Amino acid sequence: MSLTNSLDQRSIARQTQSILKGASAAFTGRQRGPDHAEPEEKRRVPRRNSYEQSDPRANPWTRMGDGSAGQGIAYREALIRTAEEACHEGWRTYPLREIRDRRREHQALSAELESLQAMSPAEVPIGRPATIRRELGRLDAWLKPAEERLRRIDVDVLKALLQFVDFATGRLFPSLEEIARRAGCHKNSVVKALNRLKLHGFLSWVRRTIRTGNEGEFGPQLEQTSNAYYFEHRQRMAPRVWQRYWQLLCAKLRRLGKRPPQVAPAVPHAARMGVGGAVAAFGASIDHAST
Repeated sequence: MSLTNSLDQRSIARQTQSILKGASAAFTGRQRGPDHAEPEEKRRVPRRNSYEQSDPRANPWTRMGDGSAGQGIAYREALIRTAEEACHEGWRTYPLREIRDRRREHQALSAELESLQAMSPAEVPIGRPATIRRELGRLDAWLKPAEERLRRIDVDVLKALLQFVDFATGRLFPSLEEIARRAGCHKNSVVKALNRLKLHGFLSWVRRTIRTGNEGEFGPQLEQTSNAYYFEHRQRMAPRVWQRYWQLLCAKLRRLGKRPPQVAPAVPHAARMGVGGAVAAFGASIDHAST
């Protein structure tokens, strides 16, 4: 079936569905709401694990420090500085040239293994496939955290995101488009950067929905809206990254004449980022946080 025919059939199916919904609405005397068969850019279908904005789970925010502008800025600057140092350490640990070399090595070994699998068993050198698989495993173990390292764009996105935070309440829910405009990049780049920042423990979020006003009508009752962003550094950051962040924050608070807050012991996070071991290497000389 050609692409044109496939598109035509999908268009006919959408039109048929719309006609049937309209006939059903006319039969029951109820008005139709917006149709989910509209183009993707004109609708925001609710995603899984989303909470309606009035749900307490969709409001995970807590104030930054005491809620004042001074302490809010201190928290923000300490977080950005920590991200910059983690980004630098990631690039130092995983140089771009070495990443490219190991990718090429991985491709060559994969091609060799594929060619060996196409041979008859008598032609395959004894032990060579097993050796290749071990090497591929070793390369995969190195390349995975290398791919997960923080990029410069991630720091820019974090800076842009933190421009929207309300220090007094912690409320933070800009759209991806707003973050992209502040960061000077494409929305797709923002999505990838947010995922890496979340992996490294610099932020978390929950998906939210809002009501469409179609109660009692045909059509969607909820649509997706912007995420609610919040912070749980103590639980999600690698230990050394957290220590560095806390060291920077305490220094900034002391300069403001403020006493650093007490922090409860961390609860180990089940999804600790895989790159944590490598990033943990930086800041080895810092003092352990007393909290």
